[in-house]
Amino acid sequence: MKILIDTNVLISALIFHGKPLALLNKLILKGHTIYVTSYIEQEFKEKLMQKWPYKADNIYKIYKNIGFSFLRSSEEKFGTLRDEKDIQILSDAIFHGINVILSGDKDFLESDLEYPMVMSVSMLYDYLNLDKDEHN
Repeated sequence: MKILIDTNVLISALIFHGKPLALLNKLILKGHTIYVTSYIEQEFKEKLMQKWPYKADNIYKIYKNIGFSFLRSSEEKFGTLRDEKDIQILSDAIFHGINVILSGDKDFLESDLEYPMVMSVSMLYDYLNLDKDEHN
């Protein structure tokens, strides 16, 4: 499955850990491809510097070594969304044939997109039935 990770999930996983980081680990172990676009990477770097400047360099080094697949952002725009900043992420997902946008963004999650699917961390856990792995 091709999964595009949104900035807010990246931040949650790498700054706060918990279920988002556990999900990333499981996805990588199970062979799913997790993508980051140039747009998301730029937004991620900017937010790190704004909110956590004292640890931004270390977090960014960890991020670069996780094993994400990197994609160039599309110059074409596809679709309409309530939050115009999300249109670039949607456009990149459509352009690159992404199956799932992994996001905690309420606007995205309430957008009712059929393709690509938009899922939160918990939704993707359930969809891929990853919680069952903890009981085996």
